[in-house]
Amino acid sequence: MKLIPGPPPEAFRESIATTYSNVAQQREEMGEAEWRWPIAERVLEILRAEGKSRMLEIGAGVGFTSRWFADRGVDVVATDLSPAQVDLIRAKGLEARVADFYELGVEAESFDAAWAMNCIHHVPSADLVQVMTNVRDALRPGGLWYLGVWGGRDEEGMYDDDFYQPARFLALRTDESMLAAAEQVFEIEWFETFLPDRDDDPDLHMQSMLLRRQ
Repeated sequence: MKLIPGPPPEAFRESIATTYSNVAQQREEMGEAEWRWPIAERVLEILRAEGKSRMLEIGAGVGFTSRWFADRGVDVVATDLSPAQVDLIRAKGLEARVADFYELGVEAESFDAAWAMNCIHHVPSADLVQVMTNVRDALRPGGLWYLGVWGGRDEEGMYDDDFYQPARFLALRTDESMLAAAEQVFEIEWFETFLPDRDDDPDLHMQSMLLRRQ
């Protein structure tokens, strides 16, 4: 797929919400990628070691990861910008609400940790530091945020043949750009890159990081 450069269209958040609502049942049937679970295990071990038990998941999709953490004793509040996906999260017995990075809808300093996998790439780079600040403000001092996202080059726009419709706005970032933004808001516990199985864009890799509120 080729990313056609350009700024986000008007009402891009509403458009993305519609896109994911359109495929909510499909995502429910697909399940979750297996490469995510070792990361979740690693984060869970850290949370337990530090006595952290309340987590906010942002961009929770249909709730597989939130359910996984909840089954292991974490008090999870799941958020997603798609109402249809939030309905599927609630059907899994979880607390869930319609929200996104711009309007988290939670009280300040009310969570020990946050989790966001493959959703911050829908945030334009011009807004990146502000939405990171929003997440920081939801965390208690010393709180942790696991952030995972595809990246590897600085580019914004929409794919010409996005397999989800309406086509989604995406903002990709080099490792240097992502680190520069994160360092303005958080302490970086670790930053790693790896390549899960995919063949549609070999130039991209996963940016995987654990951030701490100072």
